[in-house]
Amino acid sequence: MLAPMSAGLDLVTTLFINAFIHLLMALLLGLFWRSARRSGEVGFGWWVLNEALLFSAALALMALPVLPEGWVLGFNNAAYFAFTPLLELGLRRWFDRPLRPAMDLRWAVAGVALVGWTGLWLGGQDYATRAVWFAAVSVLQCLLLGWWVAGLLREAPGGARQGLALIALAAALGALMNAWRLQQTWPHLHTGQPVPTYPLSTLMAVDIAIAVLRVAAMLLLLHGRVEARLRQATVALERRANIDGLTQVASRAHFEAASTVLLTQARASRVPVCLLVADMDGFKAINDQLGHPEGDALLVRFAAQLRASLRDGDLAGRLGGDEFAVLLFDSPLEGAQRIAERLRAGVAGELAAADGRRITLSAGLALARPGEDFEALYRRADRALYAAKAAGRNRVVAEA
Repeated sequence: MLAPMSAGLDLVTTLFINAFIHLLMALLLGLFWRSARRSGEVGFGWWVLNEALLFSAALALMALPVLPEGWVLGFNNAAYFAFTPLLELGLRRWFDRPLRPAMDLRWAVAGVALVGWTGLWLGGQDYATRAVWFAAVSVLQCLLLGWWVAGLLREAPGGARQGLALIALAAALGALMNAWRLQQTWPHLHTGQPVPTYPLSTLMAVDIAIAVLRVAAMLLLLHGRVEARLRQATVALERRANIDGLTQVASRAHFEAASTVLLTQARASRVPVCLLVADMDGFKAINDQLGHPEGDALLVRFAAQLRASLRDGDLAGRLGGDEFAVLLFDSPLEGAQRIAERLRAGVAGELAAADGRRITLSAGLALARPGEDFEALYRRADRALYAAKAAGRNRVVAEA
């Protein structure tokens, strides 16, 4: 990759800064890698290895005056040819994308590049020839990486797009700079004239900016993943608070809060709202005689029938034990009675305990009055439920 180390102070200084930046990036990514591993993330380790490899390559170049030139330059070029495949490998693992056959192609390009450079070195080709080879391969690798990242960017979740955009920008910048170096070095092929060092010095300076972009992208990807998991955890907690875990209808707290909102909306829209309160007859005896697992199974099956009997916009909730409630929005009392009777008949005809005994349902109905809050509406529906029990059960009673 490099011209002789006597090329000038600017190149040596740039090389030192390059090595220092890659070391910092490797250490920084290594710290975040520990937390990524604990959360089960994969792929981050390849990025840590990448930065450590680039640091080692720059460090070896700084020791070029005291180490065999062929070995140092060979290691340096191997590290840079492996750079984009390692970056893409980490991304594919991070986003759970298939590795083959794409990574086979990436590693094949890197292998051919190293073999070709080694052949040029052993064949005694001049620095210009080797630099043109290196730059041409680097342009190809950056284009392959950028093309794949651009495709991934279109389908990636929102939290990952900023990081992927930075990686695509870094790949485009790397391709442009290597193409510029290729254009600047090409006229010196086989001329015997010394190759100017400013293309390489500029490329290494830009490489520092690319390294910062790359690491910023990786940290953005990690931040996006952590943020997405926090959102998922929040949604799960909200669902756990709002949904009854056994029956998958609204919990009591959520049902009461949502019913209050719906009653306010109904008053504003001047539409009728009815509250249905129901429970299964003799449920306590089933729990005591057949056990709680059988009682839970009945609750699950009843809740499924309840959901199937309702219309879109109706709200069903479990108030506790075997007591359920339904807020029937935009439903006059006659329509609510038909829905309740359909539910009662369905339970009586289809629901049975494990020992064969039939399950029946008692329900109370109340039509919301103007200005009435949920608590008052619930008390009236609950009185109607008790009236249904007192009248012999397996019936629906509407509060007068």
